Amino acid sequence: MTHSSHWIAEFEKQLMRRKHVILYDNIHDLCIWNGHYQSVIEFLGGFFKEKEFEIILRYDPIDGYGFLNESHEKFREILKQANFSSTIPKGSAISKRPQNAQNSPTSPALQSPTSVSPINPMIPPPRGIPGNQSRPTPSAASESPSFHPVSSKPRKISPEEAFIELRIVLGNTSEAVKNSTIAAIVELGDFLTTTADQYSIEERNSIALLKKCSMEASVIRNGPLTGFRNTIVLLASELKRVPTWLYLDNPYMALIHVSRPNKEERRIFALSFLGNIDLSWNFFNGPDLLPQEIPLVAEEFADLTEGFQTLDLNALRMTSLTARIPIRPKETRHLIDFFKFGIRDDPWEKLNESKVRDAHITLSNRVIGQPKAIESVVSMLTTGKIGLTISSGTQSDKPKGIFFFVGPTGVGKTELAKGITELVFGDEKAFARFDMSEYKEEHSAEKLAGSPPGFVGYEEGGQLTNRVLRQPHSILLFDEIEKAHPRVLDKFLQILEDGRLTDGKGQTAYFNQAAIIFTSNIGASDLCDPQTGRVIRPGIMGRIQKQGTEEFTYEQVQSHFREEVQYFFASRIGRAELLSRLGDNIVVFDLLRPDFVTRIAAKFLQQLATIAQTKYDVQLQFSTSIFEELLNVMRTGDNLLYGGRRIKSILETLVERPINSWLFQNVLDMRTLVGKVLKIKFTQGKLEFQILDGN
Repeated sequence: MTHSSHWIAEFEKQLMRRKHVILYDNIHDLCIWNGHYQSVIEFLGGFFKEKEFEIILRYDPIDGYGFLNESHEKFREILKQANFSSTIPKGSAISKRPQNAQNSPTSPALQSPTSVSPINPMIPPPRGIPGNQSRPTPSAASESPSFHPVSSKPRKISPEEAFIELRIVLGNTSEAVKNSTIAAIVELGDFLTTTADQYSIEERNSIALLKKCSMEASVIRNGPLTGFRNTIVLLASELKRVPTWLYLDNPYMALIHVSRPNKEERRIFALSFLGNIDLSWNFFNGPDLLPQEIPLVAEEFADLTEGFQTLDLNALRMTSLTARIPIRPKETRHLIDFFKFGIRDDPWEKLNESKVRDAHITLSNRVIGQPKAIESVVSMLTTGKIGLTISSGTQSDKPKGIFFFVGPTGVGKTELAKGITELVFGDEKAFARFDMSEYKEEHSAEKLAGSPPGFVGYEEGGQLTNRVLRQPHSILLFDEIEKAHPRVLDKFLQILEDGRLTDGKGQTAYFNQAAIIFTSNIGASDLCDPQTGRVIRPGIMGRIQKQGTEEFTYEQVQSHFREEVQYFFASRIGRAELLSRLGDNIVVFDLLRPDFVTRIAAKFLQQLATIAQTKYDVQLQFSTSIFEELLNVMRTGDNLLYGGRRIKSILETLVERPINSWLFQNVLDMRTLVGKVLKIKFTQGKLEFQILDGN
């Protein structure tokens, strides 16, 4: 079997159906045709030459015409028979240099400098590979047809002039030239108009002429191409820039998506190089692979390069050589990550085993009263350390961890995210928080990935993509996600599924080294109709305020919040697909139970004591009476509903401010407290202080 890019079969089918074709998207990449890597232009030239089209030309508004097989004289003859003066001067000499060097296999960027008969370096020298599959083979420059201009200096011809001539030649019925067959390749199809919906009269006339060309092109009645049509192929990187009225409801025109290499093509690419004894045609350490290892590495390579262009794949191979990064079974992803992020070490895998083993204790001391949430996070850390995944390949492209933290306010959702960051990276700079209340408007989706080209702020890029491009190893917290516009949430579909997001400048940010955490209070408060104020869904906090926390078990709290999250995504905003991406990663945080108030308070007071010790070398000693008073205050009203934030605010009023005030009024020189103990207790509604000698 001889391999070709998968879209080529559709191209051949549409030509057999007498269709003209618009090829769009990945048209500047290399493709495989009959086992050869080549540009799309080279493929089209070779394809039409193999089909025995007599006149094969390419046109673009910058360089004008280029012809294959020196067929410009036949082109002129057809115009002459139609009594039309050609833009091609009579008797012009054909230049033997390629019209567009970058698409030619003899381009310095695409050839071996020592080769007498240059070959495409995307193809290694012939060599057998394991298995029965065939692979792409070397393609000599002489085998790849080149389009030549009709003079030593390419002449710029306007689209209107060119399409007038093409209309005559494609639709020719003259007796003298009726057997002539023509294939015309029109490049820069997305630059024929200023924009797809705003263009000048001249631009409109040009596109109208091109549509006329497509509708009037003759069906070939004689010779080897009988049944085909004189054909136009339009190339456009961005289909949205091509006016839809050119192809919409045009039965003579077919759209074909030139997609990036699929998994099989990426596997073939790897097999074409792996195992070659010549290191320059291999990956670093590739010649050392055992025969049975080559298919395994090729499979891993194909799994991990989803979305890569063929030129990216070759750049990846060259990165392996220049950075001396080996490619081995189960280690291929190290090369991929270095290519994406420029970082050799994976902080997730370098995470100390003892830290992972002690993570439950460490995080429990930081986030008090949330054992279920901590258990979920520890599971993620273990997976990140070991690296096994049921996703395809040895490593998924999805983020390292995906969590949806939901529950009452102030119970430790953000604090747990910070705790993970410190545990894994030891650097709080790896933590990034995005306040989703800033993304309430539909257009704010552009803030995440950047504005499209031509719009205000385009050059700045996106807030999220810039952050991940700058620091791919991160904990990304999206706070109060329910406040974002549903169109903003759509951006996360691609991130959660494919692990990447492309900004307005075309830069791709990869998320497979980041953990993503959403936080939400969905279900905590009543959901009301904004127009009438009527309660649509009752929140749990109102019920707790009436009945008390003791009346609700964690299982009841978990059931309530899960049900409310499902209602919000599936029914209220119609984003059930986002809910499915979250899967079982919805982590419900428990209510603040009275049992945990004292432990949380001790944590805050310890922070205060540490500052005092560091700044003044004085030891703060807190009496149990302070904790008793705090617990009494927390039990009153709805203080427990506001969680740890309420504990902190009460301690600021009850302890922090009185301490500062007392010291300011009673200690003239803070240096006198060095080495002392300041004992603090709560008596008869106020704090009492006693300075003791330290031990």
